[in-house]
Amino acid sequence: MKSVIESKVKSGLRRFGIDISYVNNGHHNPEMCVDSLRGAISIKKPFNIIQVGANDGKYNDPIYDFVKDHKDTTNIILVEPMESVIPYLEENYSYHPSSKIVNKAIGDQELSSIRLYGVDQDYWGDINAGYGEDWPDYRIPTGVTTTNKDQLLQWISKNVRSDSNPENIIEGFDVETVRPDSVIDESQNMNDVQLLQVDAEGMDDKIVYSFLESDIHPNIINIESKHLSQTRQEKYDEKMKSEGYDVYSYTSSEKLALK
Repeated sequence: MKSVIESKVKSGLRRFGIDISYVNNGHHNPEMCVDSLRGAISIKKPFNIIQVGANDGKYNDPIYDFVKDHKDTTNIILVEPMESVIPYLEENYSYHPSSKIVNKAIGDQELSSIRLYGVDQDYWGDINAGYGEDWPDYRIPTGVTTTNKDQLLQWISKNVRSDSNPENIIEGFDVETVRPDSVIDESQNMNDVQLLQVDAEGMDDKIVYSFLESDIHPNIINIESKHLSQTRQEKYDEKMKSEGYDVYSYTSSEKLALK
């Protein structure tokens, strides 16, 4: 089935006018991910999706429109560690007949925890990020929550106008972790995964590795790569190729892996 889906995806990309070699040579096509999903779902229904770092599931989300257009032929598990955005995620996916929300973080160990760092809500009004003007007020600050405190400090220095010490603008909190295989085992209607969508603010590669180590090999993996160093991106590309994936940097900040 994987080879059939891979062939269908690649032929679908060409049908939509995307030359894969052209993309791989450094040119970008932002529609490549959605086009690959359209190609894959045309032969695989139901289409199983796990989204890690779902936030509210809607704003600045690369798969929301696709899932909404195919709500009757998709199953989706939305993994989101921040409790504060869960009500918005529930509301934005209330239309979907087969969605499940997991308020945990993906980790290597069951019933463990990781430390996350976010922007204290008292400072949300001081944010001037230069993007997301039409987003809800919670979306920008919750979207930069990360395990990397230094990364968040850098973001605050550029995007928060305040005389406060940046350390005081950050709040840390612990989140329970869950293994990828447990996420699937606890679902009622999913035993394989066609799409893994990851936006984990610098943990994207490690999240993907945890799925592979759990013997979960989705046909399509889409990650945000902009917070990964060049060395980590190169290591990711090599790892994915060794696992039988073709990897495409289809935008300046995203990577798509097809198998």
